[in-house]
Amino acid sequence: MALLLQHPDRGGALLTVTHDLEVARALGGDVWVMQQAHVVENGDAEQVLARPWHAYTRRLVAAEPSSWRYAWQEASHPGPEAPALIEARDLRYAYGSNRLFDSLSLDVGAGERLALTGPSGSGKTTLGNVLLRLQRPDGGSVRHADSLGPGRVQKLYQDPAASFPRHVTTGIAIADVLRRHRLDASRLDELVETMHLPPGVLSRRPGQVSGGELQRLALIRALLLRPLLLFADEPTSRLDLVTQQETVHCLMQQVDEAGCALILVTHDQVLAAAVAARTVAVGPASARRGVAT
Repeated sequence: MALLLQHPDRGGALLTVTHDLEVARALGGDVWVMQQAHVVENGDAEQVLARPWHAYTRRLVAAEPSSWRYAWQEASHPGPEAPALIEARDLRYAYGSNRLFDSLSLDVGAGERLALTGPSGSGKTTLGNVLLRLQRPDGGSVRHADSLGPGRVQKLYQDPAASFPRHVTTGIAIADVLRRHRLDASRLDELVETMHLPPGVLSRRPGQVSGGELQRLALIRALLLRPLLLFADEPTSRLDLVTQQETVHCLMQQVDEAGCALILVTHDQVLAAAVAARTVAVGPASARRGVAT
């Protein structure tokens, strides 16, 4: 944002497209709010975002995570006596001379909601992949509970489109999962309805489905295996605020109902506070501190 603001300061014009209201507030100037290819409200950014009059603008502002009020946010969280699904001790990882974390230890308990936060490039995804044993650390150990057998750990990727084959329908891709793990196909229809997905969405290819719908399909694919641990890597970073709210609400309802542990990777501190009971800050400080808290 600082780099963008240098341009109008030097006499240039700046046109920014964003779904991040904090960015719009920080850039200031005029803001145009669009819905279904129409401008529904426009004016001074501070005024429009503080005192919106159009219903859609009010819905956008209300969809910011700081405004969420859901039953799953008030649900009781497992205490320290909950059995550990993951025990990580003295983890070290570096890319060349760049130390991401060093002597870092943490546990993830059954049913826990944990957020890994930090700026881009700080090592959030790398730490998550190490905890899931998808990457080997440079040092230290990661132990999984016996209950985390095949299929009981699932990952939601930041770009859901990249996790689906492009040339077949989403229904065919999910049917492959059903066959491979010999799962009950009737639960797929139940989850599609629960996630408020439109009829016929399973007959479309990934490129014909919106980002929010595709992320919910990726969530359905993961939930079909009834995981004990779900790792969500920036699952809403490409979504507008309304779609993010709807997607996270669907995600957390299912996590809460299943008693599933969740590790959320996000650089959004407000989203982390709305979703998780515990936050681990990843970055240079964690490399020095050693123990994540």
